[in-house]
Amino acid sequence: MRDRKKKAETDCRTWPVWDNYRYAFSWLKQSKGAGVFVILAVDGMLQVLVPFLGMALPSAVIGLLTGGRKPEERLLLICGYLLLFQILTLMGNYFGKKRLHSLFLFRLDSDKAFFSKCLEVDDQLLESAAGQRKMEMAIRNIYSGNEVGVEAFLNHLLNFFINLGGMTVYAVVIGQNSLLLLAGLLLLTGLTAAVQYRAGVKGAEISENGWKLLKRFFYLLVETIKPANGKDIRLYRMKKWFERVFELMSGRAVENARKEWTCYLHAGAAEKMLSFLRDGIIYGCLIAQMARGSIGLSRFLLYIGIVAGFGGWMTGLVTAIREIMKNNGLMDRYRDFMEDGKAETAGKEKVHAPGYAHEIRLEHVSFRYEGQKEDALHDLNLTIKTGEKLALVGMNGAGKTTLVKLICGLFRPASGKIYLDGQDISGISKEAYFQEFSVVFQDVFAFSFSLEDNVSCAEADRLDCGKLEDCLKKADLWERVEGLERGSKTVMNKDLDESGVTLSGGELQKLMLARALYKNAPVVILDEPTAALDPLAESAMYEKYYELTRDKTSLFISHRLSSTRFCDRIIFLENGKIAEEGSHEALMAKKGVYARMFETQAQYYREEEEACRA
Repeated sequence: MRDRKKKAETDCRTWPVWDNYRYAFSWLKQSKGAGVFVILAVDGMLQVLVPFLGMALPSAVIGLLTGGRKPEERLLLICGYLLLFQILTLMGNYFGKKRLHSLFLFRLDSDKAFFSKCLEVDDQLLESAAGQRKMEMAIRNIYSGNEVGVEAFLNHLLNFFINLGGMTVYAVVIGQNSLLLLAGLLLLTGLTAAVQYRAGVKGAEISENGWKLLKRFFYLLVETIKPANGKDIRLYRMKKWFERVFELMSGRAVENARKEWTCYLHAGAAEKMLSFLRDGIIYGCLIAQMARGSIGLSRFLLYIGIVAGFGGWMTGLVTAIREIMKNNGLMDRYRDFMEDGKAETAGKEKVHAPGYAHEIRLEHVSFRYEGQKEDALHDLNLTIKTGEKLALVGMNGAGKTTLVKLICGLFRPASGKIYLDGQDISGISKEAYFQEFSVVFQDVFAFSFSLEDNVSCAEADRLDCGKLEDCLKKADLWERVEGLERGSKTVMNKDLDESGVTLSGGELQKLMLARALYKNAPVVILDEPTAALDPLAESAMYEKYYELTRDKTSLFISHRLSSTRFCDRIIFLENGKIAEEGSHEALMAKKGVYARMFETQAQYYREEEEACRA
């Protein structure tokens, strides 16, 4: 069971490393243009050439001083060498910074595509645990800084080729002295690379677990400082409870960090031991050659520098390999999120009668949430007639909201079909289909944009000011808007503007009514948006919607049965199935589950009213 859970938490599509680099470079070219590859190539060559010239400088100077050239020629050549070295060093610094700057800006630019994907991703995926995990890992790929994610992934590939190039140049020089020495160097380098590769894979797994622990830590932090939680924490003396959980999470995070540190410590120790072995063997061979007179002082200094430099290149190479593997997993998860749903065939048809009241028909529709053993809706058959006012009632958890999301096209049925005027909605484009619905969901809130943006949901150049005012008046919110300093341009809340205004619960209800009226869609759905109001206020709000949507197909959802008595037909949903249906009078006469629940609620409200009078 535990293994299956772990697999579910980490399972995602994967790609070969080379294909992730193809994807990343295509992405880079699209963002920064082909010129960025010139910067990367020049920087790579200079990062190899400059250290080589610096390493060879002592040997070159001694060779020139002990050679047979005239003094002025020696001085001129040494100055020329130093000048070339200085110019290339300055160029290397410039292109190195240019490379880092270009990749940094590329990562910042990348958030546009990610942000756009988050806004258009399938709602069913977004609400699932798997979808949330995918999004979180995609966020890490962009927003974790320049040492983690796509920027590091590209940087370390360049570092890989720079270090490989440096090792190749140095290997050629060493090979001219002794092929046996070269073979020993390559063997020890391969062993070190294998150790670091394994450390990188294991370290990536530990780091991913650390990210999960960090999420839990930040959850505790946010809940601790959230003003709305303060009264409960203090009144119910939850301080000790929070401290205990915080200490537990902190301890786990420290232990995870210790494991990651130990992983890289062991790999580093193995690398140092192999490096010590390598240097001891090679230095011994060079000293023996010099003692026998096989090489002179200048060549000895050159080879000593080569060996020391080779060690640095080798360390850089294995570090690059480790970091590439560490970040390759993040690239897999980013692509898995960004490409999710692309393989699905999206509907492209238009709605047959856009803008007019529709008939909606569900045939044998079933739906089950991820990880659940039972269907939320099972084999449901339902027809909402053109222009009908239908009430959907039932206890919490009966499947009412799930049904709404299926009808709206936000969820796809596991089985069965949904039709709009006989047209299978799976073949209709999402944009065209969504245009036919005005929906107010349970969680009523305003986005932290202007009031007119919240109502119209349109660009500024497409805003109809006359229509906006008319909708606000019909929603009984115009007087409140007129009293605001900036009128309908007032920003809601204070998240994006300190001068923003926060509306009361009742005013938010009216704002949502104005939004539904402004869109003027032919199908209106209310998914218990007034649940926070008292029964009389909810009933009044529903009747307001009823009056303003006479010529539309309307679906009213509530767990308070008295709020929907005015509807043409009432569907009582229970355990994902239709238990009863009919008018209020017919259902009361039937004396079934609807009638019993209605009488229970009515008795409760009567007792509550008598208590208030007393």
